[in-house]
Amino acid sequence: MAVLLLLQGSAPLRKSDLVRLLSGSALSSDELAQLVSHNCLTFEPTERDRHDFRLLGADSAMLAAVEGCARRSTARRTVTVAHVRGTSKPPAVPPPPPSAPRAPPAPPAPTGSPRASERSGFVAGGGQRGTAATQLPRPLVFEARDSTGALLPAQTVAFTGINARIQPATAATDASGQVRVGVTLGERAGSATVIGTIGVVEKQVAFNVAAGPAAELAVACGLASVSGHFAIRPDSEIVLRVSAQDAFANPTLLLGLRAAVADARIFRVMHIAQDSTLGTVTLKPDQAGTTSLAVIANGLRQYLTVTVPPRAAPGKVDCR
Repeated sequence: MAVLLLLQGSAPLRKSDLVRLLSGSALSSDELAQLVSHNCLTFEPTERDRHDFRLLGADSAMLAAVEGCARRSTARRTVTVAHVRGTSKPPAVPPPPPSAPRAPPAPPAPTGSPRASERSGFVAGGGQRGTAATQLPRPLVFEARDSTGALLPAQTVAFTGINARIQPATAATDASGQVRVGVTLGERAGSATVIGTIGVVEKQVAFNVAAGPAAELAVACGLASVSGHFAIRPDSEIVLRVSAQDAFANPTLLLGLRAAVADARIFRVMHIAQDSTLGTVTLKPDQAGTTSLAVIANGLRQYLTVTVPPRAAPGKVDCR
């Protein structure tokens, strides 16, 4: 429904609108880019915003539409400022002749409920750090205030997450003008962002997402990952690169790298080196044959079957 309303209208898109469209819309990339170009945006996109949009799947056409909106907004502000500066002082107009006194104006009609202002925002829970796919220990607190600074109860606040899930996604402020929600971090290590929207006001807060404990070892030869059974060149030393990953393929600390060969007559482990996240295992083939190699780190084992052929395959690829 929200997507249909956006398509039917021409109101500028908020950041939360754009996040929702990128996250779950059935629109194609070209349709999203056309929507952004037509409606434009209510906010000035920052480098952080552009990075988040790329992570959500924005392609070059979408990012170009965002940049076009930013340029048009800048141009409009420049023209407005120049017009204001260049406006000459209007000529003096003689005062109108005195008229009979009028009755005092009627008091203004009562307005609706106060609206949230830019004084609204997150007041607690931001900046927390947690591991991927875990719930943060402290709730996120959003506070609604009007333009005078008065707290606003019974105001609906919608929350949108980038690499985060919020529960509940929509809630009303309590008698103290606050709403509390839980945040579960996403699966991608790095950063997470939560956007709170109340009326036309949007505020955001960031979190740090750390990789979880090592769940598997990844082994690569050159640019290609290797697993199961592979062959190595018999005419040169081969360097395998080893890294540890959590359950969501985020790189994590590599600890205690070792390697063992079942039959050292076929190839030998010549050298092992490692830093905090990457290690290398250097193999030296001695004769043709097939044997197993165990790569060990972080209490995990990766078993590989390695064949040394009697002659090198064409080309310069170390592992096949």
